[in-house]
Amino acid sequence: MVSKEKRSIGTILPEDAFKLIEEHKDDSNLVILDVRPYDEFEIEHIHGAKNLDYDGHEFRKKVEKIDKEKNYIIYCRSGVRGEYFMGIMKELGFPKVYNILGGFVGWKVSKLPLTH
Repeated sequence: MVSKEKRSIGTILPEDAFKLIEEHKDDSNLVILDVRPYDEFEIEHIHGAKNLDYDGHEFRKKVEKIDKEKNYIIYCRSGVRGEYFMGIMKELGFPKVYNILGGFVGWKVSKLPLTH
């Protein structure tokens, strides 16, 4: 289980995200959020990810509705929006949020597994 004892918010390498996902694959407390548009998510995504389309300014409202007690790994296409949204999640009090460096592109370049 990913610790909930202290806040940990930051950007991690795709390989480190993969390791974290593998270590906690049976842990419902770890959620992978794909913040790309739904049509991109449908083509391919990280296994186990849930789509939370960033949808411009509506993203904050969507994030306010999700469970703050869980730990999150987030990614967008290239990592820029993920960094921005990680900041929003930090402002909203999420204790553990990790953004994948390079986003989906970084994951793919690292040749990590995908779901089609």
